[in-house]
Amino acid sequence: MAFPALRLRLEMFALKIFLAVLAYTAVTVLLFGSVSQPLALAILWPDRLGLLLWSWIAVLCVVASAFIFAVPLQSPAASVFRLPMFVVLAIILPTTIVGLYADIERRRGVRAFEADEVEENSFFTSIREAPQEFQFFLHTAALKNCAAYAWSYRTQSFYHLPPDVAVNVLPHRWIAKCGIVRTERR
Repeated sequence: MAFPALRLRLEMFALKIFLAVLAYTAVTVLLFGSVSQPLALAILWPDRLGLLLWSWIAVLCVVASAFIFAVPLQSPAASVFRLPMFVVLAIILPTTIVGLYADIERRRGVRAFEADEVEENSFFTSIREAPQEFQFFLHTAALKNCAAYAWSYRTQSFYHLPPDVAVNVLPHRWIAKCGIVRTERR
């Protein structure tokens, strides 16, 4: 008689894990474009985001997401969805808070830079696009006195783009307006 109960518990556990993996896959593909991207950003490349205390903010958000386990649930159906809900919250909450923080800081940097022209992409676009198109994607492009600049989340500042790079990534109207051309290599 104990074996059917054990089997049911194992099946419920497998269902919870399956739903958690499904939730992780769906949310990370929607937000980051791939299932490995959030792990790579958090574990392999934490230095690529130069925001003060961003990793602590993310950890606190994950801890806050764990409060879903503090709510007593009586329903078996509710208990099945508890782990997937934690996974969803543990991804969405820190990504949203840190993303908004990053966008606010980038906008401050843009205003302080006082560029003549600016083309911005949100942090949320950057986490999806930059890893795939790192050679052709700019978080934010700026033109100041016909010199091209790009935003770095790592340094939280603009850096100068050489003309050879600028012709590949700037809007065509900026290139035409400023006569930016590729320099000849010898």
